[in-house]
Amino acid sequence: MKLSCTSLLRWKSLLLLITLFVACSSEDDHDINSPCTDPSEHIYQEVDGIITVEMENTTIGEGWGLKTESPDFTGNGYLQWEGETAYNNPGNGLLTYRIQVNTPGTYRFLWRGRINEGNSGSDANDAWLRMADATDFFGYKAKNGSYVYPKDSGKTPNPNGSGKEGWFKIYLNKLNEWAWISNTSDNDAHAVFATFEKAGIYTVEISGRSKGFAIDRFSLFHENVNEADATAANLNPTITCQ
Repeated sequence: MKLSCTSLLRWKSLLLLITLFVACSSEDDHDINSPCTDPSEHIYQEVDGIITVEMENTTIGEGWGLKTESPDFTGNGYLQWEGETAYNNPGNGLLTYRIQVNTPGTYRFLWRGRINEGNSGSDANDAWLRMADATDFFGYKAKNGSYVYPKDSGKTPNPNGSGKEGWFKIYLNKLNEWAWISNTSDNDAHAVFATFEKAGIYTVEISGRSKGFAIDRFSLFHENVNEADATAANLNPTITCQ
């Protein structure tokens, strides 16, 4: 059968569209909006010593609200704790993020948080954090070389304030703006770190504590990476699916 020029052009156009579709689908595998249909399949990849995670891109636990009211958020919004206060009871509204560490070592943890209720830096300023399968999970204060470890982790000393079952209370004290601050130990601020001895998939857990506290995104970055680079607004998560 001999095809006309018009038919050949139509077939060529169709083949071109199919090729473009396949190429775009391949490129979109790491797109934050459509890496896979089920957020429980997300694995956040470490790239050049940095793991970037948008808070809303997970299965959202009960008690968290997806919000857009506070300006200057990244991604599609931010999560705000709207459940009951859980000052001594971590694990409520559990948020789970799987991360792929490709470069073993010690990483600092920072989240971009905001106080969205109250009138002081001590109101609605914290949530719970746990990295139970990390080789080590600790707070460190560079000024005096002090370390603290989560309560019930089997290690001491422990931080000031509440905590249990390997959870750190993580807080900030800056009012009326988004801030990359994540400290533990009341009135004795320690930065937060995790050590991963081997490359592999690990789990970050976050749960609600203070009603009105909002989190936009978080970053885990290797100790050799500059903080400004790890928290740059133009960084996008790299996601694979499993």
